[in-house]
Amino acid sequence: MASKRSKSPSAYRKPCSLCEKPRDVLVRCRIDDTLQWNFVCPGPCWREVSGGVVDGTEDKPNYVYGGMWKNKHAGISARKPKKKGSAALKDWSESQSDYIQNDRVKHEGRLWICRRSHKSSGENAPSSLSYRYWNEAPFAADDKQSVDDNTNIT
Repeated sequence: MASKRSKSPSAYRKPCSLCEKPRDVLVRCRIDDTLQWNFVCPGPCWREVSGGVVDGTEDKPNYVYGGMWKNKHAGISARKPKKKGSAALKDWSESQSDYIQNDRVKHEGRLWICRRSHKSSGENAPSSLSYRYWNEAPFAADDKQSVDDNTNIT
């Protein structure tokens, strides 16, 4: 009679190729000139072999990203969390400001929320015509005072 595997999710973990710790999420990558695929934990081991960048850096010429492996029995996600913009309300500036998703901007007395990361320019100033970059933020009447005072809106 064949033996049954444990039902515990930890029984399905794979070890990191570098530190040998069993993990539920690993980065599949090539890290040297052998062209062998390795499974590296997404913490310090991955930052060491990739330079901390998904596509690698110039000083890591042998690094090639090959996707993520996750332990499906553990019920975890391998998705990278979305980067959130700062909560502070800013005034719009055309002078090469970087705006990231969810940044809040005051422009012409109205509140706008950045839809995608971009550099500022006259072409993508917040308006109903720049829907690709900005959404006008709905807010209650009592929040309008916050916009006028240039304070944080939560």
